[in-house]
Amino acid sequence: GNIMPPKKVYDMDGNEIEPEEEELVTESETTLTEVDYGLLMLFIGQFVLIGSFDDTGVPQAFFFKTMGGCADQMTSVPCVYWFVMVVTILSNLASNVPVVQMLAATFPFATPYDWIQVSFSATIGGNLTMLGSAANMIVAFQAAKVGDRTFTSERHAPFGIPSTLGALYLGTFILTLVHFSPECSVKLG
Repeated sequence: GNIMPPKKVYDMDGNEIEPEEEELVTESETTLTEVDYGLLMLFIGQFVLIGSFDDTGVPQAFFFKTMGGCADQMTSVPCVYWFVMVVTILSNLASNVPVVQMLAATFPFATPYDWIQVSFSATIGGNLTMLGSAANMIVAFQAAKVGDRTFTSERHAPFGIPSTLGALYLGTFILTLVHFSPECSVKLG
């Protein structure tokens, strides 16, 4: 049969590289060059800041003050709607992932249903603004890296605000129906 000639490799200047001169580039090296270290530092900073802030007791006091009489029954109707609104506002002030970390310190003995509401409201509510969702920030950073600066808060708001509020209201309503069904309550604890 035909023997294929060896594949030729060229450097950045177009010069042919002999096989023994070729550097081995591993998948790990390629992956490490794709990491956005600025964004990584932003998230690390958020976790350090929120973790330190938790230790002061201020978030817990703020949460209980904000929730008022609903603090002890945060996922019962009508308190659940106020609870979802508080989590949504917090998620958009400090981003949804650090807020969930903060809430874990605020009520460590919450029921599984309480955590479903936290997860739902932080995840969906975080999409209200660009800052509220890690995914939104990643998309904005990636778009900016390639020169596209059109993914902004102003362009996100006309879709993000109404769709987030609608999804929050409808989803919270559905979760209240599921929570009180006997089979779900038994499965959730």
